[in-house]
Formats: sequence, C-alpha cells, structure tokens
Amino acid sequence: MKNGKFSISRRGILKTLPAGAAFAVSGCAKIEEKKESVPIKFKHNVASGDPLQDRVVIWTRTEPVDAMFIGDVDGEWEVSSSQEFNKIAKKGTFSTNADQDFTVKVDVTGLEAGQNYFYRFKVGNEISPVGETKTLDKSGVRPIKIAVASCSNYPWGYFNGYRAIAENGPFDAVIHLGDYIYEYPVGTYQSPNAEKMGRLVDPPHEILTISDYRRRYAQYRSDADLQEVHRKYPFICTWDDHEFANNSYATGAENHNDGEGDWAERRRAATKAYMEWIPVRVASDDLPTVRSFDFGELATLAMLDTRIVGRERPLEYGRDVEMITVDDVEMPDYAAFHKRLETEERSLIGEKQEVWLDQTLAKSAAKKIPWQIIGQQIIMSFRPEPPLSSVFSPEEMKELPEGEQLSMKVAEEFGGFYNPDAWDGYQPARRRVYDLFKKHASNPIVLTGDTHCGWAMSLTDKMGGEHYGAEFAVPGITSPGRGERIPKVEQVEQAYYDFLDHLAYANIKQRGYLTVTISQEEAIADWYVLSDIESKQFDLIRKKSLKYKWGDVSDGKVVLEDITT
Repeated sequence: MKNGKFSISRRGILKTLPAGAAFAVSGCAKIEEKKESVPIKFKHNVASGDPLQDRVVIWTRTEPVDAMFIGDVDGEWEVSSSQEFNKIAKKGTFSTNADQDFTVKVDVTGLEAGQNYFYRFKVGNEISPVGETKTLDKSGVRPIKIAVASCSNYPWGYFNGYRAIAENGPFDAVIHLGDYIYEYPVGTYQSPNAEKMGRLVDPPHEILTISDYRRRYAQYRSDADLQEVHRKYPFICTWDDHEFANNSYATGAENHNDGEGDWAERRRAATKAYMEWIPVRVASDDLPTVRSFDFGELATLAMLDTRIVGRERPLEYGRDVEMITVDDVEMPDYAAFHKRLETEERSLIGEKQEVWLDQTLAKSAAKKIPWQIIGQQIIMSFRPEPPLSSVFSPEEMKELPEGEQLSMKVAEEFGGFYNPDAWDGYQPARRRVYDLFKKHASNPIVLTGDTHCGWAMSLTDKMGGEHYGAEFAVPGITSPGRGERIPKVEQVEQAYYDFLDHLAYANIKQRGYLTVTISQEEAIADWYVLSDIESKQFDLIRKKSLKYKWGDVSDGKVVLEDITT
C-alpha cells in the first residue's frame, strides 16, 4: 500500500490470481497535472468495508454524464474525524475508468483504532454524499454489536430490511453472508407483483458476461435503502452462489450449461464485477474473500468461502442416487446415498482454507480472545428435514411442489432428508472443522445465510451428539423461505423442534435480519422480522432473542437460553 491506495498494477495482480479472482484496482494513479474534470454523477452513493484497526476500504462510483465516455475520471477523496471535514485525517487522489466500471476503491491506511470517521469523494465541483465508517478496536473488550444480512433478491420485494438496519443502529459492522445479487432473468424467481412494484431486473436476461453482472450490481446499488445502509456502516462481505449462478462450486454450477459459455470465463466476470462493486479487500491470491478481523481482544471474526474456492460439485438426489432392484422393482437407493454424504471425503472449503482456519483459530486462542465468530454461507450444524406425515396427508403432499414431495417422501422413509448443498452434504469436512473448534478450545458462533430462514441451533453432527458451539442463521432480506412453498407453517416449524433436540429457533417464512451483541460473558442474538416487503410501510418486530453464555460449550452441551420478551 502507498498513500492509502493500492500500489500493485492491475496487470501484475491478474497474473497472480486464479481464475475468477481478478478485481478492480482504484486509486493507484496519482494526478500529475490539473485536468479538466469529467462531468459525473455519484449515482450509486458511497460505501465502506473491511474495517481493521488502522484502515478501512472506502468506495464510490463516478458515473460519467456522457454514457459514451471511455477515458479516465480523476478525483480526490477525504477522510475526516468530523462531519464538517474541518479535521482531515487522510486524503488522496484516485483515477478510474471503464475497465473498473468507473468504480473507486481506496484502502485508507494510517487511521486510529476504534474511531468513527466520515468520508467523501470529489470530481471537479461534484461532491459525493458523506459516508460514515468505523475502525476496529486495537485492544480491550468493549462490547460489540453487529447486524447480519443475506439473500436480497431485488424482484421479490423492497429492501425494507436494509432500511431497518440503517435506522436501528449503531452497529460496529454489517456482515453480509452472500446472495447480494441474483442472476436470474425477468420472470424467474420473482414476486408475482414484481412489475407492479417496479422491481423487474436489469438486464432482463440471465446475467452471464462482465457487462451483465455490472448492470445487475448497478441496479441493486441504485436502491435507496441499500445505499443508506452502506453509507451508514462498514460492511464485511462474502459471496454465496447467486453472485455467480445458483448452486455454484469451483468448476461449475447447477444454473450453468454448455450453451451459456465457459464456466471459468463466467466465474472471472462475476468475480471482477463483485470486486469492483463491493467494498471488500482482496485477502490473498488464492483465497480472495477468506480473511479475519479482530474486534479488540473480545472476538475474532473468520470469513469463510464455502461456495467457490474449494467446493466440489455437491451430490444431488436427482443425479447421484443409484438405482437398486428390490422384489423385481427398480427403485432409488436413498440409504446408500445418505451413507455417501456421511462418509465420502469430498472437499467443501479446500485444504488451504482448512489450514488457514486452523491458523486463525490458533492465533485467536494465543491472544486469549474469548469469542470466535465464523461468517459463512450454508447451514453447518446437522439439520436434516424432518418427516412431515403428521402435518400433511398423502393427498395434501401431492399438491406440493415436486421437490417438497421428494423431501417429505425420503424423510418419512429414512428418518430425515439431507440437504447435499449444505454441510450435511460434506460431513467428513464438517468433522474436521469441529475438531479445530475443540483443538483450540474455541467458543464459536457460526453465522449463516443461504436458506432464507431464521435458525438457531447448537453445532453438532448427529442426533444427540456432542455440541461444538452455536449457529445463528439469518432469514432473507427479500428471498422466500420454505414457508412460501408449503402451507401449515407453524405446524412444520413445530415438527423441526420435535425432530431436532439441538434446535432453539425456526422461522421458515418471515423476512428480516439478525443482530448479535457480544460481551465477555455472553452473546445475545436477536432476530428481527418485517411485516411487509411489498409496501414501503412496514413494522419491524423483534421475533426471537437467545443468549449463548461464554464457556457453555466446554461440557459438550450448548444451551441457548430464550430471553425473548
């Protein structure tokens, strides 16, 4: 880093990064002479992210008024300890162009720990909105409060959850666990009222190219509610699958076929657009979004990638279940398939990331940091779908979507239905992570997105098994949960409680977000749900509050205390 800006050349970094890990470099060219400024608009506001004890990434986009402009846009940035900008802490210049989609990302270094800052950008006489951000504490155990969000599908409704986070802080950071955008075309996976709400996606086709991904990010970031939460708080982000394509893995995706071109090329395009539009600092060449944050001496946050870097293709019920003949009748062998999920060595996060997690937990333990937070995408704890014959009659089941019928049939016959896309589909890999938790005497809090449902459970790998920590999963900002596909929601939720003795909370329908407040003694998780996402008028309801006491994991049984009032 030099003068708070990336000093490595774009060509150099592209040579070192693997397929899919290219990113936009901004702020790397110093303005040598006064140039006539290019007319621009700060249409997409500002954002900050990846706060450390001495630095933070600040972001904006300088959209030229002339849509055909292809040259450089040069400007200035300022970071101040006062909102009036009469106490400048750091300042510098930037240059961006069409190769970065006119986005600007500056890694501002040399800041004071645990301080609130204001920042802005200038191009000629055009000044951006003022953003607010904060660095992490260097020492001490001051309590922290974080907001957690995921799964914001633009055509499913308004981003009321982002607005609620913006208005109900303060937060030390907002952790976004992925599915920040969705790749689908108009008419696919959207609210029936999407057009009425003015929420049809752009471009209207499925996004495949760098131009497509950039247009989709631009549309999302034109949303006033998303802009405001970015302006108010630093984000710590990781990607999930829809930043690429549904059910992505290292070498492909469920929602990618040969007619859509080369997967590696699509992955590179999606990654480049993500790195341009999201205020994330590239962590390393081969693990670009895998990084850690120390909140003083209170908590270590480790952000994992369970989706792209190390994941093998997940096994699928419709593709990988073998057929057997019983009494001259051919039928699928679901028992053998479940055994494969339980015992077959298959990579989820990859060897390098497992080593990184081991080292990160070891460092946290050496510093005697009491809490270890794991930010990741998919349900980690053992959580098969329960049998639901006590809820639905055979006739009612026939009216449900095909996938739900399969889930219920298998759960009934085999005592549960695994989700192969989650850690239940990579159980040996999960056992290795649990071993790391035990090895380092961690007090883990696993934060999870992906399912569009609210969950809380003790981390385990089998019914009645040892507990290794707590998992808090966040519902979608707008994306629909299982309760949108099936009726009798309350009865289904009760079936989860009856089936899983380590489950403390299940909400399979309501949208919202999660907050976690951490002190030395305890972590309190609060789930907030929205009364409506298809109207700008909504109520915010605190649905559930659970307490996880420090050290509770030491006896192998974690009890999440219900403190909902």
